[in-house]
This record gives sequence, structure tokens and C-alpha cells, in this order.
Amino acid sequence: MLALLAFGLLGAVGAHALVFGNGHQIGGGLHGQLIDILFGASAFAALVVVAKSLCGGRLCADGGALAATLRSALPSLRATLLSSGAWFAAIESCERAHGMPIFAILFAIVAVCALLVGGSHLAVHALRAARLLLVASLGTQGSPTLSPRRSAPQRQRARSVALRRHLFSRPPPVTA
Repeated sequence: MLALLAFGLLGAVGAHALVFGNGHQIGGGLHGQLIDILFGASAFAALVVVAKSLCGGRLCADGGALAATLRSALPSLRATLLSSGAWFAAIESCERAHGMPIFAILFAIVAVCALLVGGSHLAVHALRAARLLLVASLGTQGSPTLSPRRSAPQRQRARSVALRRHLFSRPPPVTA
């Protein structure tokens, strides 16, 4: 949920900058607080990503578990669009009345959100590749490697009841 709110705020601020440029301050009188919230949300998201990327052990050795964890935390494009629209409306309600090109705003929100979501998925792939590279470079420097696990002995497949009772299913031969 926090990622969705942060992505929505980033999308709204990016769309505002794309449409209005330096025409006026975003958020009117709340400009400073809005920028503080933006930087706080970005720093918190970066901290979560760094903390998850530093997880050790066999679960994150290849980066697959890390990528899956981060990918599941990323919001979808549709949810990001809705969140950005809500943030944009809230930000504009704090400003004084001015003309707004609606179609340009909608296009900017869609473009910025697509860039955010697509870029975040690329960043997850890049982080996984970096984790693989780090593990590979540490493995070649003589650092202790993980001991290979013994595979569990394969269990014999249980035969069905009919197959197990096959020997006893016929009467003994008649001797005459």
C-alpha cells in the first residue's frame, strides 16, 4: 500500500511538472510539505529495497527470491494511474484556480505512470542481475561457499492396493 501511495505521488508530481513546468508551484502554500513527503516516501522505498537486497543466506543467493519479493510489492499500472489521479486532484485542490488542459494532464499521468512502473520492473531485473554478479564474484575470491546439500533419498513409489494384493487375488491351483 505504501508503494502504491509513493508511486501515485511520484506520478502526480511528474505529470504536474510535465504539464505546467515552472509555471507555478505545485500544491500552492503546501509546496514545501508536499516536497518533504515526496522525498520521505522515496527515501523509505529506497531503504526497503536496500534492506531486502541485503538479505543473506540461500534464499537470496541467486536473487530470484529477492526479485519475486520486490515484484510482488510493486503496484500495477492501473492502480498507479488511479493513485496518481487522486494525488493530482488533491494537489490541484490546494492551489488557486487556474486553467488546466485536461487531455494534456491525462496524457502526462499515463506517460509518467507507465515510465514509473516499467522502470521499476527493469530496476528489479537489474537488482537481481547485480545480486547474481555479486554472488559470483564473491564465490571466485575464495570466500567460503555453501556446502552442497545431499539430496534426500528417493522414496519408493507405493504401489496401489490392487497391485500389492495381486499375488493373493487368485485361488491356489487345483491339484488332482
